[in-house]
Amino acid sequence: MIVDPERALWATVLEVALSDAQHRGDTSWIGTKDFREVCYLAGLDPEAVADRVRAGRTARFKKRPVAA
Repeated sequence: MIVDPERALWATVLEVALSDAQHRGDTSWIGTKDFREVCYLAGLDPEAVADRVRAGRTARFKKRPVAA
């Protein structure tokens, strides 16, 4: 499987941003235009990510190689 380095980078950006937001207790970034853009760049569905964040299931996000 080939990993797209750009998507891997954006997935890491998203992971760090979500972690920071949760630790600060401020998830207002979720659902914004910037949030959606980072999700798209990471190859993820922004609504699905937002739903998981709202449900408190972000601990289950795992870095996975993205096929090209």
